[in-house]
Amino acid sequence: MNVIGLSGGVQYGNQDGAAALLSDGRLLAAAEEERFVGIKFANGLLPRHAVRFCLQHAGLDIRDVDLVVFAGATYKDFETTLRRFFKFHFGHAPEIRLCDHHSAHAASSYYASGFDEALIVTLDFSGDRKSTTVSQGRDGRIEPLAQMLKPNSLGIYYSAVTQYLGFQRDSDEYKVMGMGAYGRDCHDFSHILEITREGYHFHHRFIRGVTPDQPSPGKQEPLFDSFPMPLPPRVPGAPITQEHYDLAASAQAQLERAVLSLVEHHVRATGLDRLCLAGGVALNCLMVQKLRESGLVREVFVPPVCSDAGLALGTAYLAAAAAGREPEPCNHAYWGPEFTNDEIRRVLDLVGARYREVSDPAETAARLIAEGRLIGWFQGRMEFGPRALGNRSILAHPGDGAVKDRLNGLVKFREEFRPFAPSVRHAEGPRYFEGYTDSPYMTQTFTAGPRARSEAPAIVHADGTSRIQSVHATTNPRYDALIAATARRTGLPMILNTSLNVLGDPIARDPFSALKTYFASGLEALVIGNFALEKGSVE
Repeated sequence: MNVIGLSGGVQYGNQDGAAALLSDGRLLAAAEEERFVGIKFANGLLPRHAVRFCLQHAGLDIRDVDLVVFAGATYKDFETTLRRFFKFHFGHAPEIRLCDHHSAHAASSYYASGFDEALIVTLDFSGDRKSTTVSQGRDGRIEPLAQMLKPNSLGIYYSAVTQYLGFQRDSDEYKVMGMGAYGRDCHDFSHILEITREGYHFHHRFIRGVTPDQPSPGKQEPLFDSFPMPLPPRVPGAPITQEHYDLAASAQAQLERAVLSLVEHHVRATGLDRLCLAGGVALNCLMVQKLRESGLVREVFVPPVCSDAGLALGTAYLAAAAAGREPEPCNHAYWGPEFTNDEIRRVLDLVGARYREVSDPAETAARLIAEGRLIGWFQGRMEFGPRALGNRSILAHPGDGAVKDRLNGLVKFREEFRPFAPSVRHAEGPRYFEGYTDSPYMTQTFTAGPRARSEAPAIVHADGTSRIQSVHATTNPRYDALIAATARRTGLPMILNTSLNVLGDPIARDPFSALKTYFASGLEALVIGNFALEKGSVE
């Protein structure tokens, strides 16, 4: 049974379009539409390019697809829209089915985790009129336990705070989380987000135009109405003051308290000691750290794609499970397009780039990193999800504390308070990070230990945490070999890793977009397939 799961939509408020292809419960390919169209979040688009890629990668025709599933159970007559979409773009429409948004989020985490039993919590702005759901997964089945309806939403709460601090909602929430490291939890948010015995209650009288059955205000309009805050809303682009950092820290701390209360209540009610998270709020890696360190559960799983792009995988998982095809757990995130060396060479020649062929890309990149160069690294299949995990990455030596400012200012063109993450060989993680557990998707933060703080200051944020990626030779042998080769030169079994893009662009998908990032930024070298480019080189 071949199933394609979809996310996205046809209205501007729909974002994170993606497609995932499962065959008899086994994931074959998945990708986000933004990488193909070059527009971050791909607002208002169904993922036709991502669907075409999935089919081509699997060697299938659209007529080989048994079912297409979309997360939008309350979308009026959307099956007709999808049938027209597939007939127009592919010449044939398979059977179409709609499923519940939060059920798809839950499936994307539970089935990917490989856990037999788990508490499943989904948290986002809203989807199919829900904002939070709690379920239990047992023996491959998901049973709903509780739900909260829009606008009683942690996602709306955090989005309103994001706007209040002068940033774009539905995209810049991570900036608020990063800002909090520079502030103090000194503002009382309990009259806005109340902590209850069963979780939380968001007092949505402080926001405007958000009702259970109506679309939210456009992204150019404020969600907040009369937030009782001690400072006025920051105008976008205005200076950021200590008051803004304190507001961010206070809002973050209240979110953490709310989610801890919610999870504690349901852990005690169910006795489950493993936790699966999904939904946009689950991207808040500091919140995840608090849950992991709380002692409430033994394990926390956060999938590589928590956002609405993950709905594509979740809908396909649900369909496979309903058909009796047991979904196969997901043990890596490398499900996107890849390019041969011949394809890369043709692009390099077409644009007139100066390059050299190398016999060992990992050794070449390790030498450049050890020399203090800022390099692009383009290898293998593209990651599915918002994090570059060693195939579409910008890399640097984390032992130089100044590299953070160089990267933010010269390459990423973004705010100076933004942190960078380390990729660390899994076996070495406990030496550098307190309470280390496997974190392959860069979805959790850990407190940096003394060795990390002294030897790798560029990857330690102002609050002493690092959002780490655990690297395994079994899932990414070339990237693991690169870190090992770097360690032989620097003595440090980790490298700084951020996504291969600049501000406002999606992560690079193909050789053209990788070269665009390289030539339009302060990157000093690019290792792409078996080829190396260096600025200032005469080769």
